Amino acid sequence: MIAPTKLFVAVAARNAAHFFAYPAMLRPHLFALLLLLTCAVPTFSWAQSPTPSPVNIPQLLDSVALRLTQHYVFPADAQRMAAYVQSPATKQAYVALATTPKLLAKQVQADLQTVHRDPHLFIEYNPALAQNSRVSPQPTAEETAQAQQYWKANNYLFKKVEVLPGNLGYLPFTGFVPDLTGAQPTISAALQFLAHTSALIIDLRDNMGGSPEMVSLLESYFFKERTHMNDLVNRSTNDTTVFYADPAKAHHLTLSMPVYILTSHGTFSGAEDFAYAMQKANRALVVGEITGGGAHPTKPVSVGQGFVVSIPFARSLNPVTHTDWEGTGVVPDVKTKASNALYTARKLALEAQRQTAPSEQEKRQLNYLLDELLPLLPGPVLPVSVLQPYTGTYGPLTIYLANKKLFCKNAEAGNLVSELKHIAHNRFVLDDNAHVEFVKDTKGACSLIKLYVSDGNIFEERRKGPN
Repeated sequence: MIAPTKLFVAVAARNAAHFFAYPAMLRPHLFALLLLLTCAVPTFSWAQSPTPSPVNIPQLLDSVALRLTQHYVFPADAQRMAAYVQSPATKQAYVALATTPKLLAKQVQADLQTVHRDPHLFIEYNPALAQNSRVSPQPTAEETAQAQQYWKANNYLFKKVEVLPGNLGYLPFTGFVPDLTGAQPTISAALQFLAHTSALIIDLRDNMGGSPEMVSLLESYFFKERTHMNDLVNRSTNDTTVFYADPAKAHHLTLSMPVYILTSHGTFSGAEDFAYAMQKANRALVVGEITGGGAHPTKPVSVGQGFVVSIPFARSLNPVTHTDWEGTGVVPDVKTKASNALYTARKLALEAQRQTAPSEQEKRQLNYLLDELLPLLPGPVLPVSVLQPYTGTYGPLTIYLANKKLFCKNAEAGNLVSELKHIAHNRFVLDDNAHVEFVKDTKGACSLIKLYVSDGNIFEERRKGPN
């Protein structure tokens, strides 16, 4: 996850672009600002400016070792890596690369990974980033205003709010912004709009993370009592930040409906934090793909001579599992392709409603909605030989073939024509309010149709003329 804005630099793996969905043209300009807005722990650097002269190998490796020892999330592994790069043999092996700093960085990177594999630990020769990693941690008023204006102009990264058939709430958004004061009215309005839905689907498939304070704020809408959700253990500052879901943060708007969280392989950082904590607190069902696996905040630290080491410096600690999702990702309760996750969550939510439906008519209404979902999945195109036996006249409905597709003309609706969309077996979507099922007799001929109406009623029409 991304670290608290008062403690951490919002950088994952290599840079902050992973965490905020800024347009490409804005990323270089706002990169330093993102670091500033999410950091109050100054990064450390040597005083040297990048120079084309040969790299001072001993000085570089000693600096790398020092910064790993100071900041790396696992002290024992930091000591092992530091001992390796400080050995005389290692220093001597790099002498031949002193005039090729990019190759030198790659070799040091490879060697560090042989000692302790961590995909987030990264060294590169990048003088521009080295300069950015030395800036003051305090943003200017202009920079803060610029970031706040961006988030506001993009609706704090909330894309839409929707009530799907079956009274299912749907809330997709792409990031957790640090401007809680600005974002909370939007969050509250969205959740208030969905407060009376039967279940809520939160779509994080395109969410790359963000502020842990906003993660905590969103969690607060789903618990009646103050609930411990996550700890963030900071190696750089040797302290721990404890995060609670607190109804007071949500102005006591508490949502009690079932929650489904959609994930993809691209779901990352703060979005994983939210999904993991809600899942382990038994407050949500996660549906989709295993997430990206980024639980250790990373910050760029200049180690002099134009080199930068991205160091994972903190870790999440869930109060239930006593671990986090680093490297493993959040494992869904129901695994499916990201492209099918919304369909699957809707199906699960409707099936859960059907189990507790108090009447047969309500169960039929839910069966109708479940059938409505089936055309959302890609399926085979039925050949004409399969469609042909369905044709005929059934009461006011005439079923016919045209352009290898099945159509219905309704004499009682002014000869309105609609295309039949296949659901499964002998069932089709007839229109916005009805499905049709072709019933075959003992000889395999279609002798009648059943019309399933969205209100739960069922009607039959027999076929006219010979089968």
